[in-house]
Order: sequence, then structure tokens, then C-alpha cells
Amino acid sequence: RDVQIHSFASQGFMYSNQNNFLSMPTSQGSFAFTDGGANISTQLTDKFRVGAQLYIRNVGELGNWRPELDWALGDYRFTSWFGIRGGRVKTTLGLFNDIQDMDSLHTFALLPESIYPVDWRTATIAHDGGDVYGTIGVKHVGTFSYTGYAGMRPQDPTQGYILASKGTSSTSIDYSYLGGLQAGGDLRWTTPFGALFGASYRDQDLNGRGTMVVSGLPYHQTTTADELVQYYGQYEIKGFQIDVEYRRNTRDSNLYRTETPTKSIVDTRAWYVQGTYRISKRLEVGAFRSIYLVDDRKDTTPPANHQFDTAVSGRVNLTKFWYMKVEGHFINGDPTLPSAARGFYTVDNPAGILSTTRLLVIRTGVSF
Repeated sequence: RDVQIHSFASQGFMYSNQNNFLSMPTSQGSFAFTDGGANISTQLTDKFRVGAQLYIRNVGELGNWRPELDWALGDYRFTSWFGIRGGRVKTTLGLFNDIQDMDSLHTFALLPESIYPVDWRTATIAHDGGDVYGTIGVKHVGTFSYTGYAGMRPQDPTQGYILASKGTSSTSIDYSYLGGLQAGGDLRWTTPFGALFGASYRDQDLNGRGTMVVSGLPYHQTTTADELVQYYGQYEIKGFQIDVEYRRNTRDSNLYRTETPTKSIVDTRAWYVQGTYRISKRLEVGAFRSIYLVDDRKDTTPPANHQFDTAVSGRVNLTKFWYMKVEGHFINGDPTLPSAARGFYTVDNPAGILSTTRLLVIRTGVSF
């Protein structure tokens, strides 16, 4: 049997105004934006495939060069309409969740932070469990693909929620565990005229344990409800592609800082529209508008309760394996609550966070 080995790596540079972004000193310019991975896979039989991927990243304080098993699975496909896979499995959620790390596949250096925040990557990227999946073709209608899954959320001690929770305030928390059971599914329809429409759902039982930073007292949290619903569409014609996604996440949690729990209820909304155009074999351009609302039940006008991001990007494929991207972001808003942080952290901005951010991103990478 043939064995396939692939790898990828990227290096980025970010420069911004006063606001430091993604736990990097971007106001001074920062090269602390690196990731890479390598995978190996083979078909043991015509229907059974196995493989695994090792992934590493260093994005400011995120990742810290800690190698992690990105995915490792066995996949048995009985027929085109039914298969099973198990192990550490990438989660099928929206258009790009399971391929967000593969920078070579995207025009943009940063995918829309409203749906695919770099600092929250491990909250949705994979699960330790199993999937059932398949594709069903219907004549004159198109094809329908489905995925159902259940498993435990992998642990990541450097993710954005944990980073934002640390600090020196009386409510700051040093987490020792943050995870739980995830279950959900995805259904997508590929039409005969090339458009793709789909919907994803995830239900999560999130639990956390840790220590209050200031008092040293134990802390834990539980969720009574944590549901995520996502709708998406994609259409490509003659080098032009448009992507649209909408996500709603409702969460009801009990936070135990003392014997009496504090109730936390949030209702976040996020969406984006992006378009890309392939001018030639080597040159692509794109732009998107991304909207994130911290809690739709409250006034979203203050900068702390929203993040609006407009981005323009250009990509040059220098060779078959090597590319470069240049991208500008115009960001309004600076949510910093641990449950809502999107790149901005008070510990990295001691002088305060401006309500508007101008960010330059340059990223280059290789893949083979």
C-alpha cells in the first residue's frame, strides 16, 4: 500500500497601531506568528484508511511551540452513503472549521475572526470520539452530504479563553481543566449549478476547574446549555467565489467562585460575507466584512460589545509550493471579556485599547 506524507508551514508578520493583537506586541511589529504540521496516511484496504497529523504553532502566547496531535483516526467507508471514523477527528462545522489550519487553501492570511478566531481555534477544531458520514446523490437535484459526531473536546492550556481569564482582578482564574462532551452534525447540499448550502449544529457540556488567582480559592463552572447553530453558503463561477456564514451561540453557565453560583447567560451572533477572485494562476485578491456581537440581548453599540472587521487581501503563488499574502484589516470594537475575546487582551494592552485598530498582516508559507 502507498503511504502519503504531506507537510505545511507558514510564517507571518503583524503590525498595528497602539492595540496589540492576538497576544503579540503588534504595535511594535511582531514575527511571533508561526505554525506548521506534518501528516501521514495510507489505505490499509480499499475501504479502510488510517492517518495522523502533528501540529505546532506559536502565535504570541497561543500555542507556545507545544506539539499537539491535530488528528489521528481510522476511517472505514462501507459505501458512498455510509462510513464511520474514530479517534481524534476534525469537526465538520461550517465551511472552513476542519481546514482552517491549512493556510495554503485560503486567499486570506486571517479568516474572519467572527467565526474562525485564531485564539479560539481548539474550541471547535476537533473531538476525541467518532463520526458517521456519507454522501447521497439525487438526480437533477444534486448531492447531499451528512456528518454526525460525538466526542470529548481536546484540552489546550494556551487557548484564548484561558488566556483572557488570567489577570490580577478578583475574578481572574487559572484553569487546570476546561473541556467536556461535544455532539452535533452537519448537512450540506451541493446543487447542480455549483452552489453549496449547509447547516451545522453542536451541543456542548463544558466544564472548567481552576484556582482564583488573587484569593487562591478553588473555582469550577458547569453549563446547563451550550448550543451552536451555523448556516453557510458558497458559490464559485469563473474564478470568483463568494462565501457567507452565520453563527449563533447560546450558553447558560453556573460559575462557582463561592458556594453560591453566579449565573452567566450569553447569546452571541456572528456572520461574514467574503469574496475572492482569481485573476490568474498566480494572483488572487479578496475582501470580507465580518461582524461579531458579544450578546444580542444587550446594547451592542459600545466597542466592548462588538467587533467589526473589514479586510482586503492579495495572494501571490510564487511557485507550486510557495505563496505569499499581504492583507489589511480595519477593525472597530475591542471585546475583552473572557467569553468574548477576539484577539484583544487587557494584559497585552496596559495603556488601554483603542476602539479602532489598523492591522497589517504579511504571511508566507509552503506546502507539499
